[in-house]
Amino acid sequence: MKTSAAKIAGSSLWLSSGFVFSRCLQLVAQIVLARLLLAEDFGVWALVLVLTNLSTLFRDGAIAQVLIQKGLDDKRLVDAVYSLGINISVGLFILQTLVGFPLARFFDAPIVWPLSACAGIVFLIGAGAGSHGAVLGRQMRFKELALCNALAGVARFSGTVACAVAGGGVWAFVAGEVAMAVVDSVLKRALSGYRFTYHLFPDPIAIREVRGFIAGILGVNLAVQVNTNSDNLVVGRLLGTADLGYYNVAYQLAMLPVFVLSQINRVNFSVLARLENEARQAYVCRALELCALLSAPVYGVAFVCAPWAIPWLYGPDWLEAVVVFQTVLVFAYARGFMGILGTALNVLNKPGTNAFINWVLVPLSIPAYLVGAWLGGTTGVAIAVVAVMGVGATLWFWLATCRAAGWPVGIFVQPVMLPTLAIGVTVAWVFLMPLRPEFQYTQPFAVLSIYAALLSLFSLGRIPQMLASTLKHALGLPEYDPADKQDADRSPIHKL
Repeated sequence: MKTSAAKIAGSSLWLSSGFVFSRCLQLVAQIVLARLLLAEDFGVWALVLVLTNLSTLFRDGAIAQVLIQKGLDDKRLVDAVYSLGINISVGLFILQTLVGFPLARFFDAPIVWPLSACAGIVFLIGAGAGSHGAVLGRQMRFKELALCNALAGVARFSGTVACAVAGGGVWAFVAGEVAMAVVDSVLKRALSGYRFTYHLFPDPIAIREVRGFIAGILGVNLAVQVNTNSDNLVVGRLLGTADLGYYNVAYQLAMLPVFVLSQINRVNFSVLARLENEARQAYVCRALELCALLSAPVYGVAFVCAPWAIPWLYGPDWLEAVVVFQTVLVFAYARGFMGILGTALNVLNKPGTNAFINWVLVPLSIPAYLVGAWLGGTTGVAIAVVAVMGVGATLWFWLATCRAAGWPVGIFVQPVMLPTLAIGVTVAWVFLMPLRPEFQYTQPFAVLSIYAALLSLFSLGRIPQMLASTLKHALGLPEYDPADKQDADRSPIHKL
């Protein structure tokens, strides 16, 4: 089955738009809560998220990815995966309720236990919804998935803000998560239209056929969570819930573009599953280039504007989060590339290699976080995240992915080099420009203008033409410009 460039670009646009809308609402809710709650409340919720995020790794949405790779033709396999996902979701609710108690005792925060138990209800509500989402993903019905993301985001925003305004305090976070789970589950079930058959004991033969893939996916997710959540454990235990509140808000804000761009990896996974190895290599190169081109200016603007934008949005009490936010931005930029490379490995049926790459980082990340906390507090932890999980992990991922796939190591250098160089020069240039305080609001325009000019100069005009061609495909417009046509013929994305 061939997939046109217009469909790929359009699917990416739909999925990203729905997720952007949802995340923007979440950002607005976070800003509102920052003015209604204390930093300690954010810290307490971050402790709950350590457990909830870990449990989320094993919910049926992660397991159901095998349906995107394997397809829906084998009804026996489909029902087995669906049944396994439901059983695991029920188990996760029970497990989170039980583990919440020792977690609360460990951090000396009694409220963590009831918060964890109530947050675990989302696993019961969403049991089976992940398989319905996988059906939509396999069929490349990303417009419907975008609708699910958008309306679930509205539900989370409404539940969170309403509870906070009513004086619910930290319980506002739980209200938002439950509301989002209800809407997301109902919509995915209704839109997929697929009829699953649940079995209390899933077909063991069918599960055996895909257990390697599922185990690899779960291993990847678990390693990623250990690496990216251990910093919260270290900060919460050594520095306290107030510092964890500042750190977690800054971290989540810095990672927002990554969460948005990661949605495109759902499209990438569906497309790559249909391609041969040579075409996959070309597709990954273009995906890395587009990721760099789109994320670099976003992070550049965020880095430059953070000193005045964060206090203005969140209030002067959140000034402590600025340096952490700027530091984590470097990690967030690299994280986008690792997500694409990891998706490629999963499609190549090498989730075990993906898991191994991430697990090798665990013995490095946790000691680095501890040293960072002792030497530099929350900023020290953020620097450790950049050093180990940003720069170090990206290089390690790069080399390991190329070796596992049999691709040339240097093939991924050019796609990310020019945008990275351009944004680095741009940020340095803007910081060195003498600017009066009343003109600080012009900084975003300066960053975007200088970045665009440098990109055009460094690429001799190729990148603007390529972006114009990609935009035309996303909008379904015909190509009349011969230069665009020539660039499109060279682009691996347009050969699918």
